[in-house]
Amino acid sequence: MDVPGYAMITGAASGIGRACAVAFADEGAAGLALLDLSYEALCGVKAEIESHRASKVDPKNLRIFVVDVTDEDQVNSTVLAVAKDFGRIDYLVNAAGIAMKHAGGAAFVDTNDWKRIIDVNLHGSFYMLRAACKVMLNQEPITSTIDGRPLSRGSIVNFSSIQGVVGLPMSTAYTTSKHGILGLTRTASEDYAKDGIRINAICPGYTETPLTMQPDVLKVMREKVATSVPIQRMAKGKEIADGVLYLAGGRSSFVTGTPLFVDGGYTQQ
Repeated sequence: MDVPGYAMITGAASGIGRACAVAFADEGAAGLALLDLSYEALCGVKAEIESHRASKVDPKNLRIFVVDVTDEDQVNSTVLAVAKDFGRIDYLVNAAGIAMKHAGGAAFVDTNDWKRIIDVNLHGSFYMLRAACKVMLNQEPITSTIDGRPLSRGSIVNFSSIQGVVGLPMSTAYTTSKHGILGLTRTASEDYAKDGIRINAICPGYTETPLTMQPDVLKVMREKVATSVPIQRMAKGKEIADGVLYLAGGRSSFVTGTPLFVDGGYTQQ
């Protein structure tokens, strides 16, 4: 996938973020900074990568950071620490996020729930993007491992969703946050395209994660997939990670400001 640089991944301790961490390691990233709230879970991902037969990342360049992405000071200090450790940051993957259903719909959304989801999904992604861009603007472009050409100064992949372009019942805060991610992606990509920073968004559909594989959730998901997803199955985490690697790396060197839908055909209907 041509991702030879240093990657920083939020939400890296589980689900799609964890799949992205493993994928970057397998595809030859020079180093990984894994960010999440749980130190124990991060240690588990680190151990998985170190023991993974396909992993190409040097263990000394595999770092973990306990970070709350809603805390500006934590975000800023962590991004600076990663940049100091690695000398640069080539890829930011904004995978941290939370979701919640609101019984009764928008009229009954609890204000604290609204604020928490917007804070993690939208504000957290913005804080990370802002801090990473400041680092990326001051580094030279990375070089392609395929043909030696200079690529970008940095590449950012934000996590939106199929709910970035459609609305689903009882998902007021989550849907709003994911629409906001597309707006952030489009405007920030315009800001820095001329400076060699690419900013895109991945939009996953129904995906197998620890949350969706819980029996009560899985039953509902399977019913939705059967009626709404042309491919007729849920995505594997690795399939979403493949899309992230494409957007992050040199294979997409002329792509910016773009949402990539990895949804089994859900949004094309």
